[in-house]
Amino acid sequence: MKKLTSSLVICMLMLGTAACTANTENDEPPQTREMTAEQQAQAIDDMTAPVDSLVRCMLENNMAYDPQDPEFFWTALAYFAGQYGSEHELAEVTDDTITLPSKAVQEYAIALFADYDDLLELPDSLSSRVTYDESTDAYTFGRGDIGLAETKLTLKEEKDGIITVQADLVSLMEDHDIIGSWTVAMTNNTYADGISDPLFLYSVSSVTPVETTDNQQGNEGQAQTTQTSASNKTTVTAVYNGLSDGHTAEMTLPDGTVNAYQFTDSQVASKLQEYKVGDAITFTYTQESKDAAMVITNVE
Repeated sequence: MKKLTSSLVICMLMLGTAACTANTENDEPPQTREMTAEQQAQAIDDMTAPVDSLVRCMLENNMAYDPQDPEFFWTALAYFAGQYGSEHELAEVTDDTITLPSKAVQEYAIALFADYDDLLELPDSLSSRVTYDESTDAYTFGRGDIGLAETKLTLKEEKDGIITVQADLVSLMEDHDIIGSWTVAMTNNTYADGISDPLFLYSVSSVTPVETTDNQQGNEGQAQTTQTSASNKTTVTAVYNGLSDGHTAEMTLPDGTVNAYQFTDSQVASKLQEYKVGDAITFTYTQESKDAAMVITNVE
């Protein structure tokens, strides 16, 4: 049944004039075309957008990578489509929204989730970020902003058909702080051979926070390690000092300490606009390690 579903999904994702061929006579799944080293490097680089969307979703919403959870499934898609969907040739874009046909959303989902079989039911809790129009078979997403941070992928290993990369979310500020790091496993996109000019030749199969050392220069085996985790959240009330740039806010804590906090989520940015300099503000932030940037995930 799953192979039949896969064939149907391939048909729906066909772009251009290429024909859909059901794999009914061969029990083997379609194999992604063989690539040269240069083509592979480009294919990995093409995965920057989906990986960036996943790690921001996990970091800013305290979520683990769980493709079976509709909340995570659609939140990750909202990040992907909201931040990068305007680049899709089938996108309809306004100042605030991006509308994509379901076949484009499916192609995005395949890149995010290697075990993708079908779009999960859209949770009511995401109705303010994603809506579906049955008459046009299209989804509309709120537009996002990647802000002053970018994700960089570094190839770590290729073994048994699994590509392992390290994803670093790096601040574009002068200090170039690493906001967070994750190990990402990717497999061949098994739908790619049935899609004309596929956007992604790989699919993400897992995303795991990276262990970081407190003392990178210490002797091997002696440095203490801490698990990078988006669950390391702190809620504070401070005095709002305003924005130092488009994605950094300064706050004065009750003890008089002045800290800079980064933010990449568009909803956080919108909430901050409601405050004036000198206002008391309560917000939640995460910090992946003691030397990493502090990232605001919620403003009350």
